[in-house]
Amino acid sequence: MTYSRSLLHTEPEPEKSGEADLQTAEKTEPISAPLYDIMRFPVIDWQFRWQRPQQLSEQFAQQGHRVFYVTTEMVGLGKEEASREEISRQVTVKNIDRNVWLVTLCANQPLNLYQDEMDLWDIQYLKWSVEYVRDKFGLFQLVSIVDLPFWTPLVTAMDQHHIVYDCMDHHAGFSTNDQTMLHQEEQLLREAELVVTTSQHLYDWAAPYNPSTVLIRNAADTVHFSKPPNDNEPLFELEGIDQPIIGYYGAISDWFDIQLIESLARHRPDWTFVLIGHTFGCDTSGIEGLSNVLLLGEKPYHELPAYLHRFQVALIPFIKNELTQATNPVKLYEYLAAGKAVVSTELPEVKTVAGDMISIANTAAEYEEAIEAALIETEAGVMKQRQQFAEHNNWEHRYEALNTHIVQKLYPKVSVILVVHNNCSYTQQCLHRLMQPGHYPNLEVIIVDNASRDQTSSYLRSLSNPLIKVITSPTNLGFAAGNTLGCEASTGEFIILLNNDTIVPDGSWISRLLRPFQEDASLAMTGPMSNHVGNDQALDHFIGDAVQGASPRWLSEFYERYRRRTRYTDLLGFFCVAIKRSVWERVGTLDPAFGLGMFEDDDYCERVRNAGYRLAIVEDAFVYHHGSATIKKLKNSVYNSLWNKNKAYYEQKWNKSWRLPKGPHSIFHMVDQPSEIASRIRQTGKHVVLVLGLTLWETNSRRWQQIVKGLTEDEDLLVIVYTHLYHGNLIVGTRKIGPQLYFTNRIDLFSEVLFDQVIYCGSPVVHAQIHSEQYWADPLSYHEQQLTSLQTRLPNLRILERIAVSQVVNDLRCSVDHVTK
Repeated sequence: MTYSRSLLHTEPEPEKSGEADLQTAEKTEPISAPLYDIMRFPVIDWQFRWQRPQQLSEQFAQQGHRVFYVTTEMVGLGKEEASREEISRQVTVKNIDRNVWLVTLCANQPLNLYQDEMDLWDIQYLKWSVEYVRDKFGLFQLVSIVDLPFWTPLVTAMDQHHIVYDCMDHHAGFSTNDQTMLHQEEQLLREAELVVTTSQHLYDWAAPYNPSTVLIRNAADTVHFSKPPNDNEPLFELEGIDQPIIGYYGAISDWFDIQLIESLARHRPDWTFVLIGHTFGCDTSGIEGLSNVLLLGEKPYHELPAYLHRFQVALIPFIKNELTQATNPVKLYEYLAAGKAVVSTELPEVKTVAGDMISIANTAAEYEEAIEAALIETEAGVMKQRQQFAEHNNWEHRYEALNTHIVQKLYPKVSVILVVHNNCSYTQQCLHRLMQPGHYPNLEVIIVDNASRDQTSSYLRSLSNPLIKVITSPTNLGFAAGNTLGCEASTGEFIILLNNDTIVPDGSWISRLLRPFQEDASLAMTGPMSNHVGNDQALDHFIGDAVQGASPRWLSEFYERYRRRTRYTDLLGFFCVAIKRSVWERVGTLDPAFGLGMFEDDDYCERVRNAGYRLAIVEDAFVYHHGSATIKKLKNSVYNSLWNKNKAYYEQKWNKSWRLPKGPHSIFHMVDQPSEIASRIRQTGKHVVLVLGLTLWETNSRRWQQIVKGLTEDEDLLVIVYTHLYHGNLIVGTRKIGPQLYFTNRIDLFSEVLFDQVIYCGSPVVHAQIHSEQYWADPLSYHEQQLTSLQTRLPNLRILERIAVSQVVNDLRCSVDHVTK
């Protein structure tokens, strides 16, 4: 049962400030704070018992976050090797409340969260389902809150999201959980970026697995439970009861002390015991014949306050075991929100949280004594004290605590520094993409205007985003000094120096640059791949243009192929570089002696490495770069003079000759001779296969493309694909498309290569200059007549089985290994 509340949230208006020689413009129109989105992978459905998962989801929604709550039931397609498009058609998304959507995902088999385990096809289909939702709603800043370890294989396979494990229970204490669930929980504990526990017991248990473990207990919706019942809505089950009602609501399972209730009911027939909740897992036969015990079953959330206000005393009669020792009961806060006297078994959390407000009892005699005392309670103000306690422990406060931890641990503050000099159109384009919906949530942008003479200054004065701060210099300080000015005004834990002639892609680019810092404490700086950069960050092949930057279709495949890959380097281009603030403070500012620019990035990388740090290229991050838009406008004589002057200064400073940086990270870079191609392949030490598919690589993945993808997942294979068009763009020469994947339109360049395998997957052409140990054909990629023609021209051609792609790939890999042995 849901309920809606509206809340408008705006940021306070910052004050204007200024410096004597620098003008600082901060526009102050309030706008909604940029927020991350939530996808909740639950333990219970939205419509089931209204507990912590739904309560916190509602709080996130009320604060403006979009919440996507996954249903516990999934569509079971019952078909392997379905396409991404087929899976997308099975996914349903239903808006049920303000900022809340229910999402039903698609798997291969209909999975039971509490009994089943995902297989590889389930994981693939569920992952595609989530990606469909993310694309549909533009979920670039996603926090996945996981309530049950069952979801571990999916969330760890997903890309570009933050995993939060909301650990609410001691899963080993449930009789229905097997070892698989416990192993999955251990993996989830280690891989989550934030582990939230609900009790001290769970915190002490989880913290050794993950240093980012916090304690956020349960709470109550105090407004909902403090309201007195509506007399116009009588409770028919309780009509005519004039003796004290001792009540309980919640799950009645194997941890519920049903024998205690039976003993109390038999001994005190003058009291009525009302039990609300499902009784699965509990033997209630001993109380079913007792006239003073009412088993009312499950009640909707909106009805619970009416029953609770009829209780004279509320109970938490749990058996003491490992499960209940770790429990922080939600009902404790809800009982107190209604001002009710509470009697509970001695549980650590109950005693710690509210030991001075409730009665503790462990035996039937102690329970009876405590209930009697509560029934004759006369002290004024006790009820108010209980309600005040609950008010300080409501779900809004819990959201505030969780949001603080998420922002601090998952979204450390980032300061993006833009130094601009003229080129207003580039600056507008850069800022438009930088501040697009779905951008990094904890962000500040500091623009240093280096004495622009075009319309840049008036444009910057017109900005009205409180996340942007503009500093105007009356003189052109140059690249190094301008960035220093911006960095000194920044407050982020990380600094990103970004050229204004760049186009950032979707909102994930900052998170991608920051990820390696979490994995390597010795890392000082990271940089993305790009279409235009003078070192090995340069891509060998790129699809996009100067208007939109990267092509979305190309970018999606690029992200997938290079997922979570980094590469250490000696040099990063400062068109876009992320730097730890602690490193900036230790190493110092960029050297202003380099003046307008050039060689200051080489110099700073030397300084950082000499300080004992490492640099890394983030291979699954991309930023489009127009390339030297400002410095290219210098006259040739001025440019050459600046180049020679700064190069000489760099060489004198480091007492060594400057060397031209490496080019694109491709084994075939600048190679166009068959002998050299063969030599480069031998040097890799990898098996090499040639795939002859169609002459164009399409957006909708075809069977031959799926075979290529499967082969490239083997790190020991080098895969060469003969094709002419990649997403409508010509392939010229041999181009690196992925870590082990190269496309070529020049089959003649590989005439001196002895392939381990040549795999025909649609091409009808037999190339006489190609040599291999094995020739294979995939029969499902051909008509029967085409296949017969191929066999006639290639007598040693072997035909693969008519089987699924995954099996084809496995057979081909095994065949390569067998020949090698």
